[in-house]
Amino acid sequence: MQLFSSWTGGDFLLFYTMLLGLCTVAAWWIPAHLREPGRSGESSDPETLAMLAGGRERLADSLLVDLFVRGGLAAADDGKLIVAQPGVPATPAGKELLALDAPITLAEARKRIGVHAERLAARLRRNGLMLRPEELARLRWLSIAPFGALLMLGLYRQRAGAALGEPTGFLVALLALTVVLAVFRFMKTDPRTIAGIAAVAEARKRSARLARAPQAEEAAMAVALFGTAVLVGTPWEPVHAMRQQGSSSDSGSSSGDSDSGSGCGGGCGGCGG
Repeated sequence: MQLFSSWTGGDFLLFYTMLLGLCTVAAWWIPAHLREPGRSGESSDPETLAMLAGGRERLADSLLVDLFVRGGLAAADDGKLIVAQPGVPATPAGKELLALDAPITLAEARKRIGVHAERLAARLRRNGLMLRPEELARLRWLSIAPFGALLMLGLYRQRAGAALGEPTGFLVALLALTVVLAVFRFMKTDPRTIAGIAAVAEARKRSARLARAPQAEEAAMAVALFGTAVLVGTPWEPVHAMRQQGSSSDSGSSSGDSDSGSGCGGGCGGCGG
């Protein structure tokens, strides 16, 4: 006797929808409660906190605003940035940006600091603030396991219904939604440990004022913790405008193709639960 053979199509659709809701809750509960605890450690410099808070993208933003504030970079007419003083003292990652000859785009900046971002991510993993690759992979697969089980159940019912000539269009739509949610959950899994998440939360709490009125010497830290939106209304707003322009360009190209890995590429943090 086939499973659900006595159920009408409407009964199974209601049952599947309820299970889909439960699976969605479980998919967000699992990474929130089953991730590695990690180890508490000092995370006080802007580059480390930027990597923890938003991965390579946030690291690039923080570096750009730091160089812009100190005169190493200047605004160009087309919304990009150009190197104004290549000799400005900078970290190794900052020096990579100052070595660029052409106007700097957001994509080029992220690419240029890729090696430094990977090294920083490796150090954060050793310090227990980010998940190791195998830990992140395990958490991702655990997170989407409920969707996988539900998808198998739905496919079984869909095939059985199709074999009997029953309409299965609504069920196919629910199956597609299940796949979309699973992919989204997989890509948006936060790569930080519990200690890493706590480190960023504590730094934001400690530096809450920076979200409202950062000073010049605080701009890099403010962007590292809160993003470039804190630059709106400041003399360093061109970095935010460049970020917005780059985000629009990225989303346009991604819609044409089909990232960030963090949702978070390059060992990113703070992207999802």
